[in-house]
Amino acid sequence: MVELVGERGYAAVKMRDVVRLAGVSTRSFYDNFESKEDCFLRTHELIVRGAARRIDAAQANELDWRQRPGLVVDAFVREIERAPHAARLALVDAYEAGIDALEQAWRTESMFAALIREGVARGPDGVVVPPLVTEGIVAGVARVARSRLLAGEEEDLSNLSSELTDWVLRLLDGSAAELALLDRRSVSFGDGIAEAQAQAQPEDPRTSILAATTELAASDGYASLTIPRIRARAGVSRAAFNAHFTGLDDCFLTTLKLRAGEAVAEAATAQASGQTWAGGIYRAIVSLCAQFGSDPLLVSLCLDDDFAPGSSGSSWRQRLAAAIVDSVGVSAPPEHRPSRLASEASKHAIWELYHHDIVRSPRPEGPQIAAALAYVALAPAIGASEAVAAIRREQTA
Repeated sequence: MVELVGERGYAAVKMRDVVRLAGVSTRSFYDNFESKEDCFLRTHELIVRGAARRIDAAQANELDWRQRPGLVVDAFVREIERAPHAARLALVDAYEAGIDALEQAWRTESMFAALIREGVARGPDGVVVPPLVTEGIVAGVARVARSRLLAGEEEDLSNLSSELTDWVLRLLDGSAAELALLDRRSVSFGDGIAEAQAQAQPEDPRTSILAATTELAASDGYASLTIPRIRARAGVSRAAFNAHFTGLDDCFLTTLKLRAGEAVAEAATAQASGQTWAGGIYRAIVSLCAQFGSDPLLVSLCLDDDFAPGSSGSSWRQRLAAAIVDSVGVSAPPEHRPSRLASEASKHAIWELYHHDIVRSPRPEGPQIAAALAYVALAPAIGASEAVAAIRREQTA
């Protein structure tokens, strides 16, 4: 399973391929596994268990908590170098092999986050770091590794290990303990753009089609969309639909681009009202959290919908993730711009935490993670204590 998934990806692997390569009978396979998916899940579990044991052992005897994160990162990189096919199975295909594999991958992330949390807290001068921060660290490091695996550049990770460690250490700071309190405070910066857009509802076929697509996609998901359903909801003819869109994907992606553009524009307005650059970043993230927490279309299609890997929806969502997190960082003054790697890791961490809190563990009152997300964005650039101070100042302005 490891060899075949490493070479082809999970979707292309057939049970008969596994049997043939393993040199066993079909009956022997079914004596041990219920299905291809069962074999994959148990293989993933074995890979993760062994890696976790070795990574934990690499830092277990280090007394200084400041040295442990570097030992963990180095051990993680060695695991990838030692067995790149196994790394691809755990870091790439586990996220694309169905809901059971995805949930198992999420549990793995939580396990490694707990390992980091326990490692830095252990000892007389250790620090207590909120779970969201350590979860973001794991997500950021894993996604950096995943992108290198997909590009066939896993050997570059050795050269990046010290830079990744520096990014991790900038987030592991005692001042982060205040984030839980800051995230409990209710902060609102207005909905001027959203209100203006809600009032502007011109009567034309294109607007009606986009509105119908939004309603159907938000309620039933991307897979439910068909041109006849959209036309029926919008009350337009096929000729009218064809006059504005080349097909279903064009209509769907136009709908998402429009809504995402509105979200980014509203965040930009919030950012411009900040007292400082750092305070503006916090305000922009508050705006995005509020919008993702209340807009069914953004939640369903940008975070939750099950697009097939490689599909236009999947590719667009990846671009959206980059565009949204870029939108709150492009204005950084030159002296506060983190390295490209730190920026990449922070972007992945922020997006994964959005996903975690809005889709995987939603709260009835909506997401309350803006302070933690702003901290992940700001701490690598201006330092942990100054990031927390900037958030606090903006809340009391």
